[in-house]
Amino acid sequence: MDLHHDENRVKEWTEANSQSLELNSSKIEAKYIWNPGGFVNQSYRITDGQTIRHLKLSQEQKATGLKQWVKISGHLTNNYKAPRLIREIAQEITPGYSYGLVFDFIEGKPLSSISDPLPVIEKVLKSLHQLHADTEIRMAVASEAKDYNYAAAFTDEYITRFEEDLQIIRAEKHLLDFVTEDTLDWFDTEVEALRIMVNQHPSFQRKATDIVHNDINWQNVLVDDSNDFWIIDWDDLTVFGDAAMDYSVLLWPIYKSKDWGYCRDLVIDLAGHAILERMEFYFRAKLLDDVIDVLADYVDAEHVPELKEMAQKRAKEIHLRAYPEYLSLYADNLS
Repeated sequence: MDLHHDENRVKEWTEANSQSLELNSSKIEAKYIWNPGGFVNQSYRITDGQTIRHLKLSQEQKATGLKQWVKISGHLTNNYKAPRLIREIAQEITPGYSYGLVFDFIEGKPLSSISDPLPVIEKVLKSLHQLHADTEIRMAVASEAKDYNYAAAFTDEYITRFEEDLQIIRAEKHLLDFVTEDTLDWFDTEVEALRIMVNQHPSFQRKATDIVHNDINWQNVLVDDSNDFWIIDWDDLTVFGDAAMDYSVLLWPIYKSKDWGYCRDLVIDLAGHAILERMEFYFRAKLLDDVIDVLADYVDAEHVPELKEMAQKRAKEIHLRAYPEYLSLYADNLS
């Protein structure tokens, strides 16, 4: 990946399509946006100095989520504060990325950067509760009923990701001098143990029929000075998911903090007590994600020289913090 080259390609495309993007073609600038969560998609900030747009690009084989977003974009904007869709793209702008969408650029701060996130979290929880039972979305994107339970939803979201990550990590093990073979073997054992626990736990046997954002981390909730919020990155939305996934990802930064009891009670009021059992497993998987998935990000950063040092430093720091924390909480609790 050559960021300078890709930014130039995006700039040229934007200039040629400025009218449909409502931009002044003579003053276009394009800047790559680094997503700390990985390098699956590409995002760019494009502007003419006054108006700003967000361009998101995907490889064709991974574009399903973006194409689904198009079908329900108006509904998401009107009901869930998603950014307004401006244009769909079905051509290759940067090498290997043949599909994309252009949105309004949201000039908000991530939820992680505000001093008192609780008032916003309360509003986002209410929006998520509405989303989880939104029949209009289901009718728009679900072609047929799916015989699928919460255990399968958990497996698709975490277990499959861990297995794919471990393949990447083992293939490039020479890059990870701070990870031993014994550690990798333990990862395999732990992932399998988590799979078995979830498949055997009664709370995961019900059908998964929740409409779920699936990536509602604090970077994907943007907030303005008056505590109005927007929810971005809807390309992982599923109509056969587990509401516990959304609640756990949103509340992960305050899990076990002094504010956890308050937020737990909010979830109970919205969704009932039963969901808390599954949330505990999702919290566990979220911490394991910080142990394993960041190592795959570390490897992927090798292909982006301009971001390599920063991305690998971040990934290593997260791994070295999360691994001992995970061991202290769960190493002796495999049942």
